[in-house]
Amino acid sequence: MRKYQILWHRIRDTGECTVAANPSIHKRLKKAVTKEKYKDTGYKIQFDIAGVEQPHLVVTYPKDATGKENKNALLFRLVKPVLLGDL
Repeated sequence: MRKYQILWHRIRDTGECTVAANPSIHKRLKKAVTKEKYKDTGYKIQFDIAGVEQPHLVVTYPKDATGKENKNALLFRLVKPVLLGDL
């Protein structure tokens, strides 16, 4: 199993995941998780068969109880794209 594959599987299965990490490696985490998403052939095939667009991977900073952004963590979330049929 690849190093970041576990993180991608958690995001894929639950729809979101928060990772606490040093801000110096945030760029590396974003790139690695995005790469794992594109390597997951089964994930791509299930959307091709259904004929729908894949959810987008959005990376933001999570908010704490006071509403401030926590700069020491990343929130990975899969967001369903808005289609004309949804409007």
